[in-house]
Amino acid sequence: MTASIVQIIEDEPLHADLLDRALRQAQFATTLAADGESGWRDAQRLLPSLILLDLMLPGLSGHEVCRLVRRTPSTRHIPIIMLTAVGTEADRIAGLEMGADDYVVKPFSPREVVSRVQAVLRRVHETRREDPVLFSDASITMEGPYFVLSLQERQITVSSTELKLLQYLLTRDGELVRGDDLLKLPGEELGNASREELDHRVRFLRRKLENSGTGSIEILPGSRYRFLAHPRPT
Repeated sequence: MTASIVQIIEDEPLHADLLDRALRQAQFATTLAADGESGWRDAQRLLPSLILLDLMLPGLSGHEVCRLVRRTPSTRHIPIIMLTAVGTEADRIAGLEMGADDYVVKPFSPREVVSRVQAVLRRVHETRREDPVLFSDASITMEGPYFVLSLQERQITVSSTELKLLQYLLTRDGELVRGDDLLKLPGEELGNASREELDHRVRFLRRKLENSGTGSIEILPGSRYRFLAHPRPT
């Protein structure tokens, strides 16, 4: 069985070495980069199973690398765990909105990082076993942990969490849905999320739907949401 490749993009040698040793002990293959530019080049060439991405990097920042990974068809499926010295909820939300799948605050325990890597990759494999049906006229393909929905000659890339949110809203057929009900959906990302994080995730999903012209989500006070079949007038 081929080992999963974890790419470590970290400019601090001590942190990079700790992560490298811990992941290798856990039977992962690793590749290291000390700056954003070389990390981005290696990601395109190697297509790793997962990227551990430091937020503060020389040259291209972690934010910029994350955006490039998510905007490029060949890499947008790769899960990303952000490494950051800043652990406020606002920073976590910003990272998640850019497309990160999880984040770890420094100083970290190497064992905790390995556990996070294993959990994210486990979600990837579980997601691949799912067979979702969202729209009767949509084709759905998988790119790693992401679903690519082809709708009305446009494509939308959504995470497994976004897919669960969209499925739940669609099955309610335009009814108001409470945020607390969405937070009870299966999955660590929703179960551990705050109402503010949920609201940001729904807003991010709404932008994707409206940009594709396939629908929208009405967001009401009190953490209430409703799927709309057509985008709201702007």
